[in-house]
Amino acid sequence: MHPSSQPLKVAQVVFSLQPGGMENGVVNLANHMPASKVSTTVICLEEAGAFAERLKPGISIRALGRRPCWDWRACGRLASALRQMMPDVIHTHNLGPLIYATVARLMFPSLWKIPILHGEHGSLQGDGLLPRRLRQRRCLYLGCRLVHTVSEGLRRELVARGMPTKKMISILNGVDCERFRPAADRQEARQRAGLPPRAFVLGAVGRLIATKRYPLLVETFEMIAAAHPDCRLMILGDGGGDRDRVLAQIRQSPFADRIHVLGHQAEPAPFYHAMDLLVMPSSHEGLANALLEAMASGVPVLAHAACGAGEVIENNVSGFLAKIDNAAELARLLGNLLDTPSLLGAVSKNARECVITRFSLERMVRRYFEAFRQISGLQHAGDPD
Repeated sequence: MHPSSQPLKVAQVVFSLQPGGMENGVVNLANHMPASKVSTTVICLEEAGAFAERLKPGISIRALGRRPCWDWRACGRLASALRQMMPDVIHTHNLGPLIYATVARLMFPSLWKIPILHGEHGSLQGDGLLPRRLRQRRCLYLGCRLVHTVSEGLRRELVARGMPTKKMISILNGVDCERFRPAADRQEARQRAGLPPRAFVLGAVGRLIATKRYPLLVETFEMIAAAHPDCRLMILGDGGGDRDRVLAQIRQSPFADRIHVLGHQAEPAPFYHAMDLLVMPSSHEGLANALLEAMASGVPVLAHAACGAGEVIENNVSGFLAKIDNAAELARLLGNLLDTPSLLGAVSKNARECVITRFSLERMVRRYFEAFRQISGLQHAGDPD
């Protein structure tokens, strides 16, 4: 039993804190967990990454310099770091860090009893669906005290694939509704972002990876651009396996001058202020931070219904959900919304009310603290302030 007068020591284990949705969530959790309740150390198997600069003073970070493929040295360094720290909880994020933490914990008997809370942040895809990978997950999950997902749909998906039901919980992502607020002056925000003040701005946020389906979005924009000359596409994101392909597609587009690729933004809030609509045609998402950030900013979201957005958005009330299979369908949906600005205004208010009520950062932090407390044996400390 951990003494309730001392903060819980939690080791967050990730590959890095390079910009990404999961990494953003780890930083938000570390920064908003009261230091009197939880002492956080972030252990990056590779490099620290740009998001490390957002961590508040007092939050420790260690980078282990992992090399590509399996790296026994990095695993040993992780074991040594955990042995030195002796955390009350090891919180791993996605499969790779779980593998490293599981092996590292076996290296020293003193680490064997430290419980693991494991987090899954996105739907399984690619080789993650191979039978051997699914068997690997089932085996590794048995060594975890709890496994959490960022959406209820993802929890159900993993259970359906044979993961241990009793260990599976969902902790929905949350958003800082003070940091992300509606724009005071959208035209001024567009000017600051380098856009025409009276443009209608479609936004997209996230790394340039295949699951975000940026090529589909660019193709769709080309289909609606001629009929809507005031429409602009603004992309906030960089890096990822599709980066070169997407940038080449944009350079070759007849509407390249109306597609604004602004890269990763350390402070995205002002750029949400410039948007009229966030477009998320992603084929796979857990529960995207960009979705919640936009809604908290009063920006309506059009999202593919197969993603975690279905747990957040009530269609035509707090946002727009649709089955987006091709550019023609997405162009039709966007054309309808461009022609009905009054609907966007009504949805904007409902979107913010939705996240304040159900997806606040405070609610997310409380749920994680409850999980930390449960698996560490600390049952009588109060909730985080």
